[in-house]
Amino acid sequence: MKVTAEFIFETEDADFIYRAVLPELENPVSDRSIIGMSLRGANLVLNVETNDVISMRSALNTWFRLIQVANGVLQATDSTIKQC
Repeated sequence: MKVTAEFIFETEDADFIYRAVLPELENPVSDRSIIGMSLRGANLVLNVETNDVISMRSALNTWFRLIQVANGVLQATDSTIKQC
């Protein structure tokens, strides 16, 4: 069974978060999921494709956490980090 999901994060910091987590796409954590990430206007778009619900849950936990950490770092640091 193929399982797919798309999440759109509406945030003015989409570009920063995208650049912060983009390196993670180069070294996949698991071969059980296919992850896509892009910017659509000012939104961060996360696409996940797996073959089962368990893999979907695992992939979403990983990517939601990565996005949450990137956003948390942004909020905890000086706004100059956005200029990187």
